[in-house]
Amino acid sequence: MRKRKKRTRLLLAVGFMLPAYAFILFGFLIPGAWNIVLSFQEWDGFNEKKFVLFQNYVKAFHDSLFLRSISNSVIIAVVTMIGAVILGLLLAMMLYRLRKREGALYRLIIFMPAMIPVSIIGLLFTFIYNSDMGLLNQLLRLIGLTGLTNAWLENSATVLPCVIAVGIWRLLGMPMMLCFVSLQAVPPTLLEAGRIDGASYRQQMIHILLPLIRPTIALSMVFVLLNAFKTYDLVYVLTKGGPANASMTVPIYMQKTAFTYSKFSYSSTMGVLTAIIIIVIVLLTQRIMKGETYEF
Repeated sequence: MRKRKKRTRLLLAVGFMLPAYAFILFGFLIPGAWNIVLSFQEWDGFNEKKFVLFQNYVKAFHDSLFLRSISNSVIIAVVTMIGAVILGLLLAMMLYRLRKREGALYRLIIFMPAMIPVSIIGLLFTFIYNSDMGLLNQLLRLIGLTGLTNAWLENSATVLPCVIAVGIWRLLGMPMMLCFVSLQAVPPTLLEAGRIDGASYRQQMIHILLPLIRPTIALSMVFVLLNAFKTYDLVYVLTKGGPANASMTVPIYMQKTAFTYSKFSYSSTMGVLTAIIIIVIVLLTQRIMKGETYEF
């Protein structure tokens, strides 16, 4: 009887796990393996594949546009991560001190951009950054700063900061929410002990709360980093990689290479190299944020 119950529980557990394993297998492992194999071949999507070994990789390292797209993607990802996590953490600390009813409203407002489709956000900021009738230039004219008006998305010097600003606004809700929930989990007795010892609120935050939520901050950094690095739709709607490839990112260049120029093998090569770069950045981020884990 007991063996039958154990077998039933095991089969039930396997049944619940199968969809997840199937998703990982068919959504990540098989496409990833196929991508790696394809990166060592030459294929335009129609003719017969032929192995070229490392020719695609050599080509990638000599492709100035690919190197520029990597540089742009890394800059966007790292700066967005720093901005979103720092702002999210500061907002979480501010909301931590508010009453529940007020804090809930502010948390909803801050988190709302994360719930809006990225294409809608792109269209909204295309209008805001518009050089003629955009809200940003209109506001600058209104306050007497006409000299600062700019063709924000058509200027190579300002296009990346504009994309980064939108990315920070879109992604800071998740770090804020994660840090806020982590702060809420800290026992009040720890803060009370610090208060009794004469610690100010700032000292409590720096020496008590921040060390306790350090793993959450690291998780937030990885989350924002991955989302910012693989952003395709936001940059595509805002600039399509322009002007003059100034905002060209890896996902957009991969899409153009595969579907505009029918170089599927070369696009796969860029995908493999990008995956390696993302893994290295994530490991470095985790190593930087690695510290003592506290239990309470």
